[in-house]
Amino acid sequence: MKRILPLLLVLSLGASAYGCKNDSKDGNRNPGDPADPGADPGPGTPGDPNVPSEEERNTNPVEGLEPAAAILETGAYTDGPVWHAGMAALYFSTPLGEGALFRMLPDGRVMKLRDGVSAQGTQPIGNTVNAAGELVTVEAKRVVRQAVEGGDPIPIALNYSGAPAPTPDPDASAPQTGDGQFDTLNDVVARKDGTLYVTDPGYFSQTTVNRIYRIDPAQNIEVVEAFEDTPRPNGIALSPDEKMLYVGFSAPVAGTLPFIRKYTVNEDGTLGEWTKFVEIGPEDSAPDGLAVDKVGNVYVATKAGVEVFKPDGAPWGTIAVPEPPTGLSFGGEDLKTLYITTAGVKIWHMKTKLAGIAQ
Repeated sequence: MKRILPLLLVLSLGASAYGCKNDSKDGNRNPGDPADPGADPGPGTPGDPNVPSEEERNTNPVEGLEPAAAILETGAYTDGPVWHAGMAALYFSTPLGEGALFRMLPDGRVMKLRDGVSAQGTQPIGNTVNAAGELVTVEAKRVVRQAVEGGDPIPIALNYSGAPAPTPDPDASAPQTGDGQFDTLNDVVARKDGTLYVTDPGYFSQTTVNRIYRIDPAQNIEVVEAFEDTPRPNGIALSPDEKMLYVGFSAPVAGTLPFIRKYTVNEDGTLGEWTKFVEIGPEDSAPDGLAVDKVGNVYVATKAGVEVFKPDGAPWGTIAVPEPPTGLSFGGEDLKTLYITTAGVKIWHMKTKLAGIAQ
């Protein structure tokens, strides 16, 4: 998220009647950057179907694809898609205004699970699925989990320092931010051991501090990085073997290009050294949601469409999408359907050549 979120997150979502339909059819390193930790190998052992074959590693994931088709007309900006295999359903958010969380079946049928309250900072934004099969959602001011069938959300994190949260003002146009409070949480990804990684691009903040957080399985919160400028850490995803964490930065210092950073992930879930994975021009490309396929190719939602990069950062090409993409998720029984939320009024999907990672 979120090219227009800073302006619209606290505005009314407006009319958003939902109708659904069936288918009708390191040369980038800066001085002082650490060395590149290396490309991402596939998970598993030889013979494991999740391990990509040599043919799959050499497959161009962009070439020859059928055009994206609309699966749902929402009438609203959508984001935070994640596929839940057990439910055979896609979860997504409408983060603007009060916000809401939805579940969509593969035929486009949709159900609202809950609403947000903007004055309390509970607008659902990014989503992931944890090892227990629960849906984890980052709202503007908190991280929660809930049963995928529905029900009340259970808080995981309300702040990053243990400071008490400010009392919500129901008449406020935006939630208050106190010491140690999250500002505008954006995206989240879950590791198999229960570790969560969360971005906070600070859209509400009067300062310029943006952050990346790690929440360990015991729900201890670490500020991995705090940026004094405004690079706007945004989309986040893990490599297939969970040894690399990708983070997109949508608004770096003026005169520089937006970029994706790659962190090594240590065995205990802490983050090690990083390198700049790729720069994405032009200056207003605004990289948003990320997805990764079984080979380790990285898919990035940008103003140009879905840009796809090899594990070493070399470009494969761009997948055209009729509306500006915001979020990406692989899904379907074979994980070869790419779901694309947008800043327009529809959710799109398309068949892919390679299976992806649902995260």
